[in-house]
Amino acid sequence: MTHALLTSQQPEEALALGAGWAAAGADVTVVLLDASTAVLRPNHDAADDLAAARDAGVRIWAHADAVTERAVEPRAAGVELVDLDAVATLLGDPDTRAQWW
Repeated sequence: MTHALLTSQQPEEALALGAGWAAAGADVTVVLLDASTAVLRPNHDAADDLAAARDAGVRIWAHADAVTERAVEPRAAGVELVDLDAVATLLGDPDTRAQWW
């Protein structure tokens, strides 16, 4: 089962929760939407949370349109830019449990 954590405003909480679950062996995807894509900036307060989640094995997805809209360059390695169709497919999978932050 995949745990999908979607966040548009609170990336720190979603990344920390996802890192904990992934460290315990869960399959976790954090989806950064809207303003939460700002965490991809290297000087963002939660940049370390992003790195820790990635290091714990969390898949990090960022909504491509939100990244473009905010002129963020996803410099963080391991971040996949996705469209909303990919997010809908993830959420529509019966083996996915989703939470919105």
